[in-house]
Amino acid sequence: MLGPSFFLSRTALRPLALAHRDTYGTARPHPHVVIDGFLGERLATGLAGVFPGATGASWLRRDHPEQAARLGQLQRKAFEGVHGALRHLLSEFSGMSFLDFLETLTGIKGLIADPHFRGAGLHLTLRGGHLALHADFNRDRTRALTRRLTVLYYLNPGWDPAWGGDLELWSADLTRCEARIAPVLDRLVVMAHGDTHWHGHPAALACPEGRGRATVAAYFYTAEASPDAPEAHSALWAPVRP
Repeated sequence: MLGPSFFLSRTALRPLALAHRDTYGTARPHPHVVIDGFLGERLATGLAGVFPGATGASWLRRDHPEQAARLGQLQRKAFEGVHGALRHLLSEFSGMSFLDFLETLTGIKGLIADPHFRGAGLHLTLRGGHLALHADFNRDRTRALTRRLTVLYYLNPGWDPAWGGDLELWSADLTRCEARIAPVLDRLVVMAHGDTHWHGHPAALACPEGRGRATVAAYFYTAEASPDAPEAHSALWAPVRP
């Protein structure tokens, strides 16, 4: 049985970030990068094997014109019932090694993870489901943070291109799709946030019954300097009493 015993390595992730940094910055229609083989096939296959199916977790289902047959919101119950390996992966995506990787890759300093995974976490889209083109929400209102990055990690072994489900990235004026990214096993996508960074998978998913489009999502933020913030200082030591 797959156990939560893997850890992301800062040493291994730094050269990976450096190797993709230029690609991220120059990608169209907005900064993004696709990294295949992120965790390795063995580990990714194990994670896919324990990803909850349609009846395997307390999903919240969304069926609206903008999105249909999409399951998510497991963070409402703190991912209870989700396999420990997947919960460990979510923790690693919030940890130092992955944050350092993202900062080196994107050049954005001071990134802050969201341990509550608001709007993120595990997603499963079923046959016939879709996600219309959209630009993501821009603020974490609870913590007064600005959204900067979206990370998507796909866990779909044996994904057939005929099933659709490609992540589409569209131009700012919504006239053309400039990138298509298939949701294949062990593929990591890092995207910059922006109010004209249109993306989605708008066509109805054509996977067989019993299959779904499995995604692990994490969002990252930065804090803005406040004019009312006190001046920074190091530790204040009490005087030593004689």
